[in-house]
Amino acid sequence: MFDDDQETPNTLVSIFEYPGQKKMLVFETRHWITNHEDFGSGSSNAVGVTFYGSEGYMQVYYFGYRTCLGRERKPGPKGSGSSNEYERFINGVRSRKIEDLGVDIEEGHLSSALCHLGNIAYRLGRTLRFDPKTETFPGDAEASAMLTRKYREPFVVPKMT
Repeated sequence: MFDDDQETPNTLVSIFEYPGQKKMLVFETRHWITNHEDFGSGSSNAVGVTFYGSEGYMQVYYFGYRTCLGRERKPGPKGSGSSNEYERFINGVRSRKIEDLGVDIEEGHLSSALCHLGNIAYRLGRTLRFDPKTETFPGDAEASAMLTRKYREPFVVPKMT
């Protein structure tokens, strides 16, 4: 959408197939000005995530969620609340206590991994095969190299063996 030096597109569809599980995940990223359906045009709820399933769908947006069930899209469970993840992050950094973050670090890693994998496939312009146990692209050095970067001393992530 914008003519700049970004390496992540504003719109992207990534399809993840899970062999042996007969499951597929379609992840679609669209710029905020293109997704006003169901979230409400111009509202703070215009940014969110919609999960489609066989029995309906669930929308998660800032400070809440709602569900619609069946072909009739009947309202289902919903909820709201407030959270300040920035404040939690700063508190965790200051205290150096993982529990002050209020989230599990590994869960955050796994939650963001698909976004990164889709972006790597986009940048390489091809389908990739990923091994979740080793977190590498077996036999694909070019793709595996994109899983990290050359760090600037002294800000180096140590290698785990």
